[in-house]
Amino acid sequence: MLDRLLGGFEAGKVTLIDSGSDYVFHLTSLLCVRAVMEGAEVVFVDGGNSIDPHGIAGIARRVGLARLEVLPRIHVARAFTCHQIATILLEQLDEKVRDIDAQLVVLSCLTGLFLDEDVQLSEAHQLFLRSAREIKRIAEDRGVVMVATNAGLAKLYRRKSIRRVLYETAHRVVRFQHHRGGLKIVVPDLGVEETFRPVPANQATLEDFAYPAPRIRDLQQ
Repeated sequence: MLDRLLGGFEAGKVTLIDSGSDYVFHLTSLLCVRAVMEGAEVVFVDGGNSIDPHGIAGIARRVGLARLEVLPRIHVARAFTCHQIATILLEQLDEKVRDIDAQLVVLSCLTGLFLDEDVQLSEAHQLFLRSAREIKRIAEDRGVVMVATNAGLAKLYRRKSIRRVLYETAHRVVRFQHHRGGLKIVVPDLGVEETFRPVPANQATLEDFAYPAPRIRDLQQ
């Protein structure tokens, strides 16, 4: 559905998924497996202890891939403070993307650690500003698909200057919101709103049959 709304995630651009729904974590797992299916290496920078290896392995099984075919190709860097994630983004990310020739970078819960009230706003803002500029430069210079997520729409309003920098960094923004009919997906720049009803990971949908080469390998016969 996002491919249809966005025209696909574009290389060289930062796509922000600003989410009030936990579905964003399932989506990043799906993106990782999809990238590996297409032969890519993935860098996953985790600022919220959000990566789900078991969920990724389950999605991989569904498309006919073994756990060890997928997980080693997802290179994870975890951070637990804003200083740690800033160091990863400013000093390590570009080198890692270059060394493994990554084609997808996921920045999960990107803003969360910069919202820590134990860190002064001025310091957090400057660290995030420098990190955001580097993220955008890497996406453009390396030509990678860069997907940043923010979990919790309301949290960013505590530090509006960080929210402003985040939105200025992104080339495209998608918002996920809980809705009684499912998940409301909003693409503000396109004026698009649609409702999506997630299904269990092991349940096939009509979209699984909509590609010339089936996404679920068990269907290829």
